Amino acid sequence: MKGILQAGAIVLHPIFLPLYSLFVYWPFVAGLDFWGAGVGLVWIGFVYLILPLVYFKMVRHINIAEPSLLHRRSIYRAYSLINFGFALVNVFLLNEYISFYIGAGFLHLFLWFLVYLELKASWHAAVWAFLVGSALMMFYKFDFVGMPLLLLVFLVLAVAVIAIRYLQKAHTPLELAVGAAVGVISSSFILFF
Repeated sequence: MKGILQAGAIVLHPIFLPLYSLFVYWPFVAGLDFWGAGVGLVWIGFVYLILPLVYFKMVRHINIAEPSLLHRRSIYRAYSLINFGFALVNVFLLNEYISFYIGAGFLHLFLWFLVYLELKASWHAAVWAFLVGSALMMFYKFDFVGMPLLLLVFLVLAVAVIAIRYLQKAHTPLELAVGAAVGVISSSFILFF
């Protein structure tokens, strides 16, 4: 059981946010040609996954599996900068994606602020609540066909993530609730940009 929970936590990890966001933005992403989508995936994989993980592991020597509060500050600050950088890049690539990355940048800024106050919040719960909120905002803003089903899938996955983190005793219910609240609040930026 412990191995299944650990595998679920890894597969649904917050560093895969851009990959899961492709499902929220599928109507826009579907319009890209094959090479544009391939280059985009390589770019996301390198900048959002490989580069930060190498930096945190090799340069900062951060235990990524269980970072301290001080190390969480570095992680959230780095991902805030990365998300705002993605927002700038998407000015030229996919304008609809700008609001998503601005919201994701603010998500990580809010989490960084909570860590600065020495409050722990679940990064997993925050990111999956952000994805649920983003899907809800996209449905409200653009009324895409098939979005309610996708919203339901993200909601089920968010509940699964929260249950996994609770069963692993990684977070208290308050930390999970704070993370989920931060995620939903951050997704509201999609409505305004």
